Amino acid sequence: MRANHPTETAGPIARHIEDIAAALDVIAGHDASDPSSRRVPVAPCARAVKDLDSPLRIRFGLDLAESLLAKAARRLGGRDVLVQGDAEQLPFRASAWDRVYCSEVLEHVPSPARALAEMRRIVGPRGVVVVSVPNERLINALKAALRRSGLYRLLMRARTGDYTMPERMDDEWHLHSFDLASFRALIPPGFRVTRVEGVPFRWLPIRYVLRCQAVD
Repeated sequence: MRANHPTETAGPIARHIEDIAAALDVIAGHDASDPSSRRVPVAPCARAVKDLDSPLRIRFGLDLAESLLAKAARRLGGRDVLVQGDAEQLPFRASAWDRVYCSEVLEHVPSPARALAEMRRIVGPRGVVVVSVPNERLINALKAALRRSGLYRLLMRARTGDYTMPERMDDEWHLHSFDLASFRALIPPGFRVTRVEGVPFRWLPIRYVLRCQAVD
């Protein structure tokens, strides 16, 4: 699952998140020759589905908005399955999936805990969920530094066209703000966090990515 808003582009940070997601899936011991491990629901964003290109044969994307699903369908050319649904009430049966990839969604939904609980419900035994959220405090600090330097307006004009980005994303788009501790505290029983990554670097974690293994 992936949330979309006008500021998102297929930039290096976003690609890095998906590279990490793919790497963590390999670490999970995925066997591309095993048909039972080819079930992966991923983002509603077409780029996320494409960037997780792999031997996996069944990939689903999910979004609540019809307009974003239509945009994703155009990008993907009908190669993957797109489903309209709510992250807090996923339209899948229990234990239906081996892998779930959820990037930049939890800060947008009313109940991040409920969305994570739904991911736990739909992932099978020893399944893997990879989740990422923005590090809002660091992002806001970096924006402030860029504004003081005079570079912010030039950079944002090149990336967003007519869209004017708010000073803080939690002023306009984000319902929640996370640091690493609060992010980890959201992980429900039934998941074990097996790896934590900072994106693009551990020492500059603009995004946090958690790999969560389903446990009994």
